[in-house]
Amino acid sequence: MQESDFREVADEFIHLANDLSEEWAMPFLSAAFMYAAAWYNTHFFFESDGASDNQLAAVDYYCEQYRKMLMECMHDFSTTGKP
Repeated sequence: MQESDFREVADEFIHLANDLSEEWAMPFLSAAFMYAAAWYNTHFFFESDGASDNQLAAVDYYCEQYRKMLMECMHDFSTTGKP
């Protein structure tokens, strides 16, 4: 996977959110997207591993990845005006 592919797919989600923002408030959409990501990652975990002994490690991994991505986006947005 290349970074350009990753950003292209991420941009598709952002465009969807922008389209939905015509009908729904941003705080609602933000929460819905986070829930959708949690649901999708849970599905992925259970399809690829699912061992109860690994659930906490998976949660830690996803939380750390989200923290890194959020910090990167905040830095980019604060310096360029866009993620």
